[in-house]
Amino acid sequence: MHPTSVRTGAKKTAQPLDRIALLAHQLRTPLSAINALAQGMMRRAERMSSEDVRTRAEKIWRASLRLDELIETIMSYTRASAGGMLLNPTEFNPESLIRRACKEQSNHDPERPFTIDIQKLPEIIIGDPILLEQALVIVLSNAIKYSDSDTPISVRARPSREGVMVVVKDEGIGVSERDLPFLMQPFFRGHNAKEITGTGLGLSLAWHIIMLHGGSLHIASKEGHGTTVTLTIPEKNVTGASGVL
Repeated sequence: MHPTSVRTGAKKTAQPLDRIALLAHQLRTPLSAINALAQGMMRRAERMSSEDVRTRAEKIWRASLRLDELIETIMSYTRASAGGMLLNPTEFNPESLIRRACKEQSNHDPERPFTIDIQKLPEIIIGDPILLEQALVIVLSNAIKYSDSDTPISVRARPSREGVMVVVKDEGIGVSERDLPFLMQPFFRGHNAKEITGTGLGLSLAWHIIMLHGGSLHIASKEGHGTTVTLTIPEKNVTGASGVL
């Protein structure tokens, strides 16, 4: 049985107050962790070993990274939905961008098997490297978030007729056939992802960034059997396009 796939979004269903409540809940989770860990360190400071301090400090650090990620996603989505996201095209090396994004995300989960296979990419392409790296980080972060830490993530990049093709594959929880058509919809969460922290904005934002570049984002998935996300980025985009989600 082949994985189901999707290319575009669907009609919005969430109400504004529901969305605000969702964002508040997602922001509260890492804040609560930081608060509880910091208070525990304050109460037990004189009795804690250096290893205890290191362990708690790492947990605080990871919670702060998650909080920063949520805030950045919300701010970027707000700009995009208001038509305020503009491309700032410049020349950049696509292999360096891909490797940098992969290294950043693998550092968050250093024990996870992580493979990178990049071949024959053009030395230089034109686009907005900051936005494109954000889109790739969103996809990589989802692959990590929705799969167990002992399962591999693979990143493969090749030249294509359209430009550069980047394929991110995980062996995580996957997406059901009924949920797949709605993945690009802002605030949508799959039925098997309700208990995992997230805003439901990431893929919508990544799709919007790739769309502004004239590219495409394709998702193939099967529940319980992982997800494959394919990003296709044109070799040249100098339009400085803008758009509204």
